[in-house]
Amino acid sequence: MTTWELDVRRGWYVGLGLVALLVLLAAGLATLAVLNPISILTFFLGLGVLGALAGAGVLIYWLWSLVHAFYTLDRNALVIHWGEYESQLSLAAVRSVFPGSELEGARLRGVVRWPGYCVGWGNAPATGPLRFYAAAPLAQQIILCTEDMAYAISPADSEGFLAALQERRQMGITQEIAAQTQHPAFMDWEIWRDRLALVLLGSSGLLSMLLAGLLCWRYPSLPPEIALRTSHTGEVLLLANSSRIFYLAFLSALFTVLNGGGGLFFYHRERLVSYLLWAGLWVLQVSLWIAVLMRLLER
Repeated sequence: MTTWELDVRRGWYVGLGLVALLVLLAAGLATLAVLNPISILTFFLGLGVLGALAGAGVLIYWLWSLVHAFYTLDRNALVIHWGEYESQLSLAAVRSVFPGSELEGARLRGVVRWPGYCVGWGNAPATGPLRFYAAAPLAQQIILCTEDMAYAISPADSEGFLAALQERRQMGITQEIAAQTQHPAFMDWEIWRDRLALVLLGSSGLLSMLLAGLLCWRYPSLPPEIALRTSHTGEVLLLANSSRIFYLAFLSALFTVLNGGGGLFFYHRERLVSYLLWAGLWVLQVSLWIAVLMRLLER
């Protein structure tokens, strides 16, 4: 078995640049949110910060996969290693091999690309479904076609790889190898198929986010002081600065993290505990919404 590395330098440097840009964008948006008075703009700037940081996190994961990418080749199979992904195809199933420069009409809508990075699903008239695991432009890639689909790869030593591939195909296989694909373990978590869990978590998170948006929207029109606690007769028991109404948004976010994370921790151990935590979180979010609406309507 031989291992074939990729030239990942260009993709790595460009990817790091994109991560840096997203982090700078998040910092800039956060600065604007702090310097400007609280308003609905603050909420959208906050969403922008979260989106930029989430994008940077995804890019970092992709870059980690890129630097852990390589191909292995023996008489029976080619195995593509891309981070936690692994695709194995039998050399007996390979019908044709040709350079990417000869591929015409390729559709790359499902492919994540930047200079030095090309991963995802595409399609071409000559190949049908096409899976990209490459760190070079299409013209420098190698296309391997089977009856069901094709693979696009980019070993750094493409000439050496093609010579080794031809030699092994001529030698013939010693055993039948089935095509296999492995993906990250988290994609098989049972929670992705648990509708109740997804509804409780998703709706609670959405309520928490929208509560923050509502408070940012209404805050400029609030008086300097508002009643945070009243008696059953309507008498004001606690009068405080209007900014303290954001404590409710803080509580909402805090319990979203605590109950949400706690439920995930217990999910594979005591699922009932998880459901109770998430149901309690949902009830809490609704209660906070009621409390906020009452404070806003009473002013």
